[in-house]
Amino acid sequence: MSRVGPLLSPILIGRDDVLDLAERRLLQAASGRGQFLLFAGEAGVGKSRLLSAVDLKARRAGFRTAGGFLAPQDQQVPMASLLDMARSMTRDAPWMELGRQLLVLADAAMTASGPRRRTLVLQAVDLMVGALAGPTLFAFDDLQWADNLSLEILTELARSTRERPVLLVAAYRSDELVAGALLREWRSRLLTQRIAEEARLAPLSVEQTALMTSLILATGLPAPSDVAAAVHERTDGVPLHIEELLGALPEDLRADSRAIRAADVPETLEDAILQRIHRLSPEAQDVARRAAVIGRCFVPHVLAEIVERPAEALERPLRELVDHSVLHPPGPRGLFDFRHQLLRDVLYGSLSDGERRRLHARAAEYGKELEGASEIHDSRHYELAGMAEPAFHSALQGARLAARLSSHHEAFELYRRAVANLPPDLPPRELAEILEAFSVEAAAIEEIDTCEQAALQARECWIQAGDALAAADQRVTLAGMARRQARPLGERLDLTRAALAELDALPAQGSTEAGAASPGGARAARVRSALSIELAYASIEAGDAGGAAAALNEAHECAIEAADEGLELWSASLDGVQRALTASSADGLARAGAAAESARARGFEDCGVTGYRDAAVAAASVLEYRQAAAWIDKGQRYADAIEQSHCGHVMRATAALVAWAEGRWDDSIGLAEHALADRGCRRAAGMARWPRAYAAIGRGEFETARGHLAAAELFGRTSDVASLVLPALWGLVELSSLEGDHGAAIRLSEEALVLARTARERASFAPIVVPGVRARLVAGSAAAAARWLEATDDFLGPVRWYSQPALDHAWGLLRLTEGATGVARTHLQSAMEGWAARPRTWEALWARLDLAGCLLRSGRHAQAAGLIGDVRDTAGQLRSVPLLRAAEELDRLVRRRDSRRSAWYPLTAREFDVARLIARGLTNSQIAAELSVAPRTVSAHVEHVLAKLGAQRRAEIASWATRTEPDPSRGTSARDGAAPAPGRA
Repeated sequence: MSRVGPLLSPILIGRDDVLDLAERRLLQAASGRGQFLLFAGEAGVGKSRLLSAVDLKARRAGFRTAGGFLAPQDQQVPMASLLDMARSMTRDAPWMELGRQLLVLADAAMTASGPRRRTLVLQAVDLMVGALAGPTLFAFDDLQWADNLSLEILTELARSTRERPVLLVAAYRSDELVAGALLREWRSRLLTQRIAEEARLAPLSVEQTALMTSLILATGLPAPSDVAAAVHERTDGVPLHIEELLGALPEDLRADSRAIRAADVPETLEDAILQRIHRLSPEAQDVARRAAVIGRCFVPHVLAEIVERPAEALERPLRELVDHSVLHPPGPRGLFDFRHQLLRDVLYGSLSDGERRRLHARAAEYGKELEGASEIHDSRHYELAGMAEPAFHSALQGARLAARLSSHHEAFELYRRAVANLPPDLPPRELAEILEAFSVEAAAIEEIDTCEQAALQARECWIQAGDALAAADQRVTLAGMARRQARPLGERLDLTRAALAELDALPAQGSTEAGAASPGGARAARVRSALSIELAYASIEAGDAGGAAAALNEAHECAIEAADEGLELWSASLDGVQRALTASSADGLARAGAAAESARARGFEDCGVTGYRDAAVAAASVLEYRQAAAWIDKGQRYADAIEQSHCGHVMRATAALVAWAEGRWDDSIGLAEHALADRGCRRAAGMARWPRAYAAIGRGEFETARGHLAAAELFGRTSDVASLVLPALWGLVELSSLEGDHGAAIRLSEEALVLARTARERASFAPIVVPGVRARLVAGSAAAAARWLEATDDFLGPVRWYSQPALDHAWGLLRLTEGATGVARTHLQSAMEGWAARPRTWEALWARLDLAGCLLRSGRHAQAAGLIGDVRDTAGQLRSVPLLRAAEELDRLVRRRDSRRSAWYPLTAREFDVARLIARGLTNSQIAAELSVAPRTVSAHVEHVLAKLGAQRRAEIASWATRTEPDPSRGTSARDGAAPAPGRA
């Protein structure tokens, strides 16, 4: 029999640039500047081998190294990557104590009566940082299978080692970065926040494939070019495929170029693997296929139990599999593992269905002896074996453990497995509890359809179990999902009121089955409080301030009765939001944020993250973008930490709006598109379309903007919530104006005012004031603009604390049209400052241009030119076509007028003489003597010069006069001319 491999490239090919990057990061880490380097690439491209090379470089540089590795079956195991690393550490003397401490910490967290996920994360990181004893490398492979808790610990570890001698490296498959995947969101956060950097591993080029082929063939000569080209064509330059493809050929043909060209070469990686495996002994093939069922690394005696053979009978086939690079040699832990997951997948797929089921049953029975095995692993084996009842029990146990640690994605998948394997004779109460828990986990990760279905099923089971209060409680979940999906407002109000009526109809005394608390007690108060909060949300969006206040008061009182501090803080936070949207000051925002902070500090996770979300959305609604950004930063991290997807998605959409407002349009587009791409609620996606459309308007991409605005308007209209319609209408009014359709802009703005008045929705309407007035003025109807502005001013009067910039801007435009340039200038200056303070960059730039136009009409060309230049610079950075065009138009007007004016405009000849004498350093008395006038006359001239130049000090006059030379051909004519503004060249 000819020898089969191993056909491994002796060196890494085509990775010099990545290795150089890793070496630079090692040097930086060694100097105390922590680094986090991510390697991404498709399966088989060489990520794991690259990690090994970096590990070797680190050890040669004096680093201590440790790592954690994963298999697909670990995806639902909380903290899996860190636990694998800890188990490895216990066999490595320098790391032994840290490994033991991490395992003890994990065990304690999983058995504690009230574990707190964030505390566990911080404790794990503190242990790792405390164990540092010099330059250290932590490596983590196959993060596409990592659970969220592992990813969170890695993130916190990266943050905590920024100023320590630590290099973190991690690898994952780039083809796993699909929308909604845990890894995708985690990676995006790390790169956006500059916590980590990513190096992408591309497949090898034709030349690199040729070199790798030559090294594998090892003939001493380069591989024939046609052979190398054929290898590249069939493998797409994927290193693992190259090795398997060549390994599939008989040994006596590998050095014969003519035989290689003529050989029947397998076209796919799977075929290549199987062809190579078929050249092994039958015993080795059989052991490899059966080992693939375990799905994780294994020790021989466990494999022997599964395959029902003596352990000594496996020695020869295992050695053969190692020799031919199917398995890695056993490491310090005595564990065997496949060289690559693709090898395991192909071998597993080659088993018959019956054989698979039988082996999974054996793996579930004996796999418990494997290090790191858990009920979670068992549940998968039982399910694949078709053993429903043990699959149910083991999945349920794993789900409850994951839920305790707020590992919601993992808990959801395990509850789903448990539900899929439900015993037929489960009592209604037990079934109801499982379905309710499943619904909660589905809600946490935005699996809304599943959540609603499970809640409805749980409700029916509670009714069968005789617990009417628990059945009513499921309506809280249904109301929350209706809010997330922005279902029609009337439907939401009806649902919540019906739930409260159902609660009212329950008997005030007595107890439920199995000793449950009476409906009139704390349990009922908790349900009523939660339902009242949902009623308050709907009432706020309906513009019913009185109804919202009453509902929040009820929620607060019931929360106190139920001794539920979380609900008490939630109602306080929402009360702050209500006050912010309707009151005449920002006090409500402070109240909302304080409640969110308190909830987080006290460990009420859902309440805390919801409070941050609501406070951020409210702050953005009332144009307080800096405050919104601060709460988003805290809330987004918190949402990620506890795997609460809904609030994270809404805050991401709000972050896109804040980024747009602040003039970070590229960031805004990325955040908005991320929110649109990720699986989540309709509300977040609908909100994300606003900033995406606004950025497109700003860049003159009107077709793109109209598409997003149409979808956003439909979303808002379907919800029947004014605050979800008006942001789309603002965009449509702006877009219509920029496209020259002022009639449409007027019609839309009028519609917006009617809608806002009906719903008493002021916050989302305020920005529409400016384009509404502008459209009427451009259409030539100053009277109509005045009437509309007076109506909007009256409507927004109660909330001037956030609407004043819009009103100032609109009044400035109107007064400018009427010719009252002094009044207009005051309004526009105030508007410009008000917009910039928030900041709302789009309006702030337009206010600058409008003020520049006003200054031009006042003859203050130099000041106007300065403002226009500022706008042109910023608009260029933003790549804003409409703003650039408007700025260029005003700039041409300035230049046209400047060509007809003398150098010292706007001063008279006498005022220019005074300015030049000031530049020579003369006092007023000296100037009076020089010009033969009274000192009082000189003082008057100086005041006029300061006013005309917009200067504050004599030094500014001197600077201007020094740079300004009169035209000798015109003598000392007092004819008007342009001059630079003070402080500008």
